[in-house]
Amino acid sequence: MTSIPKLSHRARHARALLEHIDPLRNLARILAPTPDRAEDMAQEALAQVWAQLEKGREIRDLRPYLMSTLRNLNRKPGQTTAELNEVNMPTTPPEVWPRMMVCEVNEAISQLPKDQRALMRLMVRNGASYQELADRFGLPLGTVMSRISRARARLREEFNLPKDHAVDELMDDAG
Repeated sequence: MTSIPKLSHRARHARALLEHIDPLRNLARILAPTPDRAEDMAQEALAQVWAQLEKGREIRDLRPYLMSTLRNLNRKPGQTTAELNEVNMPTTPPEVWPRMMVCEVNEAISQLPKDQRALMRLMVRNGASYQELADRFGLPLGTVMSRISRARARLREEFNLPKDHAVDELMDDAG
């Protein structure tokens, strides 16, 4: 009868972390603005938890600890490790980004169904209230609210925003 060798503590840690990589990446994709940032955040969370395990810290339930570490990383502002110089200076003037966002938001709104598009445009451009929209289009208030809600959900999907992200912030960022 052959005995099964015991795993080293490093192998146990690695095996435990491997079980949670897919859920960690899924959460990172929800939280991060880009796929590259999501991957960076997931790797950083894994590295931080690995370091804790290597220091001998006992983590009773690894999955929630990993997810909390990832959420905490999402809350921290991005840190640049290199100073800007002539070689790595961004070539696009900063005022271009809001203009590009306006174009992207307008394009996304133009892809909405006609009934949602008309309401959303007036809300974004004129800051019209639900009641003002209902009066202008001769619709019940609940219908206006429902159409705006569906339009916002489509925009969240289009821009890969989490469900709790206010689409109005997207509009503010764009304009």
